[in-house]
Amino acid sequence: MILKKLIENLNYIEIIGKTNVNINNIHFDSRNIEDGDVFIAVKGIESDGHNYIESAVSFGAIVIICQEKPAVVYDNVTFIIVENSREALARVSANFYDNPSNEINIVGVTGTNGKTTITFLISKLLRNLGYKTAIIGTTGIYIDDEKLDATHTTPDPISLNKVLRDIVNRGIKYVVMEVSSHALDQNRVDFIDFDIAIFTNITHDHLDYHKTFEAYSEAKKILFDNLKKSNHAIVNVDDAGHKLMISDTMAKVTKVGWDVEADYKLDKEMFDHSGSKFTLENDKDIYDINSPLVAHFNIMNLSLSLVAVSKLCEISISQMIDDLSYISSAPGRMERVELKNGAIVIIDYAHTPDALEKAAKACKEMILESSKLIIIFGCGGDRDRMKRPQMASAAEKYADRIIVTDDNPRTEDRNRIFADIEKGFTKQSKYLIIKDRADAITEAVKMSDTNDIILIAGKGHEEYQIIGTQKIHFNDKETVLSVSS
Repeated sequence: MILKKLIENLNYIEIIGKTNVNINNIHFDSRNIEDGDVFIAVKGIESDGHNYIESAVSFGAIVIICQEKPAVVYDNVTFIIVENSREALARVSANFYDNPSNEINIVGVTGTNGKTTITFLISKLLRNLGYKTAIIGTTGIYIDDEKLDATHTTPDPISLNKVLRDIVNRGIKYVVMEVSSHALDQNRVDFIDFDIAIFTNITHDHLDYHKTFEAYSEAKKILFDNLKKSNHAIVNVDDAGHKLMISDTMAKVTKVGWDVEADYKLDKEMFDHSGSKFTLENDKDIYDINSPLVAHFNIMNLSLSLVAVSKLCEISISQMIDDLSYISSAPGRMERVELKNGAIVIIDYAHTPDALEKAAKACKEMILESSKLIIIFGCGGDRDRMKRPQMASAAEKYADRIIVTDDNPRTEDRNRIFADIEKGFTKQSKYLIIKDRADAITEAVKMSDTNDIILIAGKGHEEYQIIGTQKIHFNDKETVLSVSS
């Protein structure tokens, strides 16, 4: 590609050198640079790409895009000085892959909880209508039936645009994507053309990064601020955060929920072990919906998904609800495993106080009066300490027995993690601490009886434990199956 084309619509302050040069590739990691490449110097959280400009040039970079003009410039290298190198990275990434998001329909889902479930639900609804889909999110990247691993909920701009171009080339027209607050704050989805944005909810999370709840909320809002008039914003009206999300959007807004202000109003919910029943009503129609999904929050997740597909494909909800038996949750999201002793295990990714409380409440609503709810959970090390006692409080509210255990302790002293959690308990007799997660799951299975429910929270789909600096293979579902076999 010619550099002049790569930097179309790029906001720059100064260009030093030629723009009619051919470039081979773009990178923001200097270690990946080869002859004829562009290096974008990004200021990161832990490192500053500006410190690696000289290294990039030595590896063969012929173009440097940076915020700060270096003390030394090279005659055979073009320097492009920009105000924001993160934004520049997003722009040149889109340009390099010829703006693939303009050629497909993209649904972006943001919120503290529910993102993964909704992306899978929308994909399943679309596939049932006969469309090929792609999913980008926490559990990986799924292009039709192929799964690729992902290191972030929302990939970096180069990786994202590269995979979107691959999706376009495969003839897939629908992409459903989780959009994290980190990605929005770090400009990872700048210049991505979202047709629909969905807001699930916002609760205490990621304050180790955002520092304040206000900053966290404002990051989520970016997705809606960037929508066009022709786009749709679909929001959970029952969460107060929806007001901020849509306060400056130009998109068409649709509100979903139990609240009287809802454009699609939920009512008459019923649950049992086999799933849920509810009604979804707008000005014209009342839809009776039967779903194998359990939990109050999954009724919202499914409803947001149905409305999104209805808007995206311009079809009635009635065309999707005759048989929803194929609908199941995403991996590690209220995932059900039946034990030989008649107990049920629910594996859920809940790792925030709000998510844990909702998952626990859902399990309590399913359980028989004479049975017990056992909850296993922990809290990540080197992360937000404020939520630890809140997690304990959320579990204690619904559980009959609680086991506190490891959940990626990383380099933090696990005893300090447990001590922080214990501050939230009021009844010492209700909980015990079993440090090893496999041992904790084994003990929960031993203490369970017929019709009991064991909620294993925190890791969901994850296939590892981070202990110290080591990533060790571990999966909650695998452990349950091995223990109960």
